[in-house]
Amino acid sequence: MRATVALWAAFLVIIVLFAASLMAAHQAGGGALARANAPTIPPDHLILDTGDLMVEGCLAPLPSGEQEVRLKLHNTGLSALRNLRLEVELGGKPPKAPAAPISIRRFPRKPQPEVVLLFEPTTSRQLRVKASYQWGLLGSGAGGGEATRTLAPCQSAPSQ
Repeated sequence: MRATVALWAAFLVIIVLFAASLMAAHQAGGGALARANAPTIPPDHLILDTGDLMVEGCLAPLPSGEQEVRLKLHNTGLSALRNLRLEVELGGKPPKAPAAPISIRRFPRKPQPEVVLLFEPTTSRQLRVKASYQWGLLGSGAGGGEATRTLAPCQSAPSQ
């Protein structure tokens, strides 16, 4: 009986220590692992860097006068991001399409989705991005950030 209790207690201690080490590693930036899959993004295209999430983007004017903003999302954290919510404004106005805010339920590490936003005609190139998300096995941690940047023009032609 005592051996069983001692075995269960030791097992519980191991689990608690493992969970604490994962939490400490994530809060400390995870050393070399945290940014191991961070892409090289030109500084004029980097909009937001929260440590777990990098957002790069550019602006492509359309012939109609509307503005197309292309955002590429990079998960640079140690695990999948959950309940990612992006609020985006160009010149203080929300996108015409798709409807804001943009929500992604689960964002694994490998895929790098590209979000294309359509804005009404404007002369402003100031893009404001606000991101919030959860991370961890059960969404136990949270993070976020906000940034305002002047967008660089896209290198390729606008999508149609």
